[in-house]
Amino acid sequence: MPELPEVETIRRAITPQITGSRISGITGSPPTLEPGLTVFWTWIEDRRIEGTSRHGKYLFAGLDSGSSLVFHLGMTGDLLLVSEDDPVPPYTRAMVSFIDGSRLAFTDPRRFGRLGWVPDRDDVIRAKRLGPDALAIQAEELAPILQRSRQKMKFFLLDQHKLAGIGNIYADEILFQAGVHPLREAASLTPDQAARIQPSMQDILRTAISLEADFDQYPGSWLIPHRAPGERCPVCSGEVDRVMIAGRFTYFCPSCQE
Repeated sequence: MPELPEVETIRRAITPQITGSRISGITGSPPTLEPGLTVFWTWIEDRRIEGTSRHGKYLFAGLDSGSSLVFHLGMTGDLLLVSEDDPVPPYTRAMVSFIDGSRLAFTDPRRFGRLGWVPDRDDVIRAKRLGPDALAIQAEELAPILQRSRQKMKFFLLDQHKLAGIGNIYADEILFQAGVHPLREAASLTPDQAARIQPSMQDILRTAISLEADFDQYPGSWLIPHRAPGERCPVCSGEVDRVMIAGRFTYFCPSCQE
């Protein structure tokens, strides 16, 4: 499932390719293509893409009208730029066509992704009640949010209303590198534990982005390469444990995480 590093990697790849392009058409079908794209077509046609941005797992293509196309990649979404002569990529659910003949294909095998339009990107952040972006939040902003929360730490990191952008795999890595047990209550963290969350989180996210979210390139000292029953902790060599939390497998080291 695309999390913040995957979405940011895609954003960085497509930004130089689509910036400055004028939209000639958008095709697709519900639910991937949201109704607002056809209702507000006059706000989109012939508009120039001026750049991209991201908040959490949402990717925005800003238009010269001040409005934005908004992409949510769901569980399996991707964005691919193709020429007018290239075949349509498999599992394409929507297509943004440009006047120069190039096209941006929104592929999504499992159909959970969405492409919509908003007059202001902040409308999405407000409507979805998204918390601060996990890559942008400062330590002094995160500390009081942690102190007020009675959620278990795994739930806390997955709660997009608290922090936007973190999913299951990176939540496990953040807690591993911060030495915090996934079932530890947020408000019960010691000052030292709480202080480790933000720098661990942002170091992991930045490293993942620098490696283009390629799991095969992640350091062996991370937990991610050892997310399997019977694997050994890369720090203490103890056995990695696994529990089900919120319907998802959570991996952690019982010895290193308190």
